[in-house]
Amino acid sequence: MFGRYFCRILCRNRVVLRILSSLFGEKDMASKQPLIIEVLRGSVVESQHQVMAVVVNEVGNLVQYWGHPQYLTMPRSAIKMLQALPLIESGAADKFNLEAKHIALACASHRGEKDHLAALSQWMEKAGLKEAQYVCGPHLPYDEASAHEMIRKSQKPTVLCNNCAGKHSAIISTCLHLGEDPTGYEKYEHSAQKRLRKVLSETMRIDHSKVPYGVDGCGIPTYGVPLQNMAIGMSTFINPKEAPARKVAAERILHAVRSHPFYISGSDNFATAVIEKSQGRAVIKGGAEGVFCGVLPEKKVAFAVKAADGAGRAAQAATAMLLLQLGGLNESEFKALSKFTMSPVTNWRGDVVGQIRIAKGS
Repeated sequence: MFGRYFCRILCRNRVVLRILSSLFGEKDMASKQPLIIEVLRGSVVESQHQVMAVVVNEVGNLVQYWGHPQYLTMPRSAIKMLQALPLIESGAADKFNLEAKHIALACASHRGEKDHLAALSQWMEKAGLKEAQYVCGPHLPYDEASAHEMIRKSQKPTVLCNNCAGKHSAIISTCLHLGEDPTGYEKYEHSAQKRLRKVLSETMRIDHSKVPYGVDGCGIPTYGVPLQNMAIGMSTFINPKEAPARKVAAERILHAVRSHPFYISGSDNFATAVIEKSQGRAVIKGGAEGVFCGVLPEKKVAFAVKAADGAGRAAQAATAMLLLQLGGLNESEFKALSKFTMSPVTNWRGDVVGQIRIAKGS
């Protein structure tokens, strides 16, 4: 069905999309087997990835899963929307007159494009932040054109080029607003990290002071939690039972991301493209090592996805199909995002030589 003529079949999108959607039929709503993502070169399955997925409703109750809901992993950048809650709840965002685009950047893994850096510079000026305060470290922009321009001009990347600079701006701003010294804010025992653990414990409903942790790529702690708890955390943004202050903060963050999707990542990126194309009906955020979290406000569900081997291509494919099955993307939107949702395998010349797909029966 998905043989060597896949690319030709894509033209008959209605048939293909019905087939893809059927892979997530009622019989698979609670499967102990993970989703299997196949990578084909020609007609040969060259690689396979196992992907776990969990879906919860608006109050965090389990709805669907593939693999084990208690699969332990680290959410990495996929939960930045939760990590942005203290920025709002503390009053720091209002204190420094931050705009919606800045709040979106607090949740972002930005690509270092011109408008990203300009907005971050504006945030620094508003809050009186200094580059020396950031511990995330510099790297070249993820956006290839921006990186090439910087190299041509012999410019060195700054900490604002770091994809996590928005999150770090939020942490430092919150410290300054509360009268805390931000020095060492990346340390486990710093008040900033205690505050983040409290928020993550409350939203994910698991005590983050008792879970294993490591150091994320940007330097702050990241915690090992079950996949189901990650999905529960994301339900915070649609849960009608949240405390009033938390609900207001969550709604403000959700609005910022839905209204300014460019700032959540940037051009030519799956997360930004999904939010834009769905007009905010689907909000997703990826993290390193094959993680995606998301929320579908109108459908009143939240989800978390993890590729067991950390393959981002597998997590993206699974997320795309999940969005189709849950109604976060309709068939025309799914087709319009085909470069992400029906990912082809190409050679260096750009010829399509294979495909990435969910295995039949997964």
